Amino acid sequence: MKASDRGNWGELFAEAGRVVDVLSAMRIRRIEEIRAALREGTYRVEGRRVAEKMVSDAVRELRERSRPSR
Repeated sequence: MKASDRGNWGELFAEAGRVVDVLSAMRIRRIEEIRAALREGTYRVEGRRVAEKMVSDAVRELRERSRPSR
């Protein structure tokens, strides 16, 4: 690996770290919003979204089980 390649990787790694920080902050803010809504009794869940998630998780799990072991 050339020295210039290492510099590019360092910049990429630093940028990835910044992205993770931003996403983490967004996630923390969303969690706090949900906590507040739960405390206030205003949090609402769409039954359809819950059902879709349950089905997609079940399908994924069935696919994983049916894969041959390596």
